[in-house]
Amino acid sequence: MSVAAGRTKATGHYLRKRLRSPRWARRGAMFSGLLLVVSILVYRLGGIDFTALKAAFVVVLGLAGLSFLIALVALIRVWRGGHEGGGPAVGAVFAALLVAAPFAFIVYLAARSPQTNTAESDGMLAADIVAGASIGEALGANPAADAAFPLLRTPEPQSQVTSRRFQARAAQVYAVARTVLAAKGWELVAVDAGEPEASDQGDDLGISGTVDVPLPTPRSSIDLAAASDPFARADADAYMLQAVATSWILALPSEMTIRIVEDGTETFVDMRSTSRAVARDLGQNRRYVDGFLTALDEAMAGIAAIVPPGVDG
Repeated sequence: MSVAAGRTKATGHYLRKRLRSPRWARRGAMFSGLLLVVSILVYRLGGIDFTALKAAFVVVLGLAGLSFLIALVALIRVWRGGHEGGGPAVGAVFAALLVAAPFAFIVYLAARSPQTNTAESDGMLAADIVAGASIGEALGANPAADAAFPLLRTPEPQSQVTSRRFQARAAQVYAVARTVLAAKGWELVAVDAGEPEASDQGDDLGISGTVDVPLPTPRSSIDLAAASDPFARADADAYMLQAVATSWILALPSEMTIRIVEDGTETFVDMRSTSRAVARDLGQNRRYVDGFLTALDEAMAGIAAIVPPGVDG
């Protein structure tokens, strides 16, 4: 730029100040995102426990928030003073918002989910089933005995799901329930079956014709069947299944109890899911219970007629 004034020729140029803070803000926001991913990977590999992971989340959120504020101040200075650095500042803002998005979603789930870490169907006998009681004890238990589990919170009405009942035998429902568990990738860890149903063949088992000659079953075939399917059970009128499901990202475990009880021509199914690692599950266990029972409805549709809730048989 040049200006002629009389015989004097003045030369010069317009200087714009370059801000350094936007670049640091962008680096901080990107580092917070990298720290978030690495923390989750290390936790999944067993390098840190859940408490350390939560501490890492606090650092990630704090760093992303600080980067966002620095970038915001830089944008104001760029707008008012015409300084350079608007591009890095905008990049820092978007990077910080991207890192903060999962935490914002968690806050949203926490606001709309009940403050509990458990969910159950409305007919579940909660405390004794979680304690691992037998079927007979669970059916006669008092559902108010939850005091022994300090982390276990009483389910709120929003976390309860309608129980299911089917026009089918308990053994049929048990077989279908195992199929649904396998399809969802949940681990079945224990099965407690009730008393085996009486055989319809009377006392003629092991008799050849009219001669009282026992027909024994080879021991090897029994052992082979038990080894191939450890949860195979004789037909009974009640089953109690214990299963474990893990969340997708953090692999937080939820312990599940599924109760199948036959009553006359109907079989009732109840379920409970509880998170042991957290005090609030953000509605995850409700989704587990609802998803399992819905899948069970669909799987049983071709086997038995589903009795709608609230309709007496």
